[in-house]
Amino acid sequence: MTGLRYLIVITKREYSDDYLDFFRSHGVNGVVSSLCTGTANESTLSILGLEKTEKIMFQTMIPEPEVADIIKGLIVELDLASVGNGLATFIRLDGIGGASSLKYFIGDKPIEKKENQIMNTCETKAVMIVTIVDKGNTDLVMDAARGAGANGGTVVHAKGTGAQMAKFFGVPICEEKEMVYILARRTHRDDIMKAIMEKAGGNTNAHGVIFTLPVDTVVGLKAFENLD
Repeated sequence: MTGLRYLIVITKREYSDDYLDFFRSHGVNGVVSSLCTGTANESTLSILGLEKTEKIMFQTMIPEPEVADIIKGLIVELDLASVGNGLATFIRLDGIGGASSLKYFIGDKPIEKKENQIMNTCETKAVMIVTIVDKGNTDLVMDAARGAGANGGTVVHAKGTGAQMAKFFGVPICEEKEMVYILARRTHRDDIMKAIMEKAGGNTNAHGVIFTLPVDTVVGLKAFENLD
């Protein structure tokens, strides 16, 4: 999907408050954080100049016109470019599940997008469907997804932060989140997204938001290995 970039930042847990302040000062909404641990071995860490420390991952959306400013801020304000301080990646979105999902991430910032429109700008044969819901609703997501042709999924426990977390369409929501990652063929994407939106979307008690990322190569799942 043109117009938005999916930002993933992994850094030391001790920098958590600095990053939250940074996102807040730059008007970044709908930040999702989760604790994680690096898995690189000692030799790799040595080559990269990294330390084996407890990490935190931040995930959010950035409108494309703001990407350059965010990159500059990460480097200048948070010193992310220095060895051992972490990394950030920006990924073009493949699609997003309606205006409610957009509002969750970018608030009232203008962007060309219509409710229930799922944009298709990539030509990959597979996609990763990511759903963020209030804690305790992953079964609802998976039941809806399976009914539309999905197989399994992976759940990551996370915490929501930012201005949009206090209320979502005027309804108080919890900070505890669960993220469901579902690998699917592109031909199944729209049906799966629509099913999740109906059963666990922004207008339900699950307060779900859905987006997709393009996947061009899959290893380890025979059903996805020959996509060309």
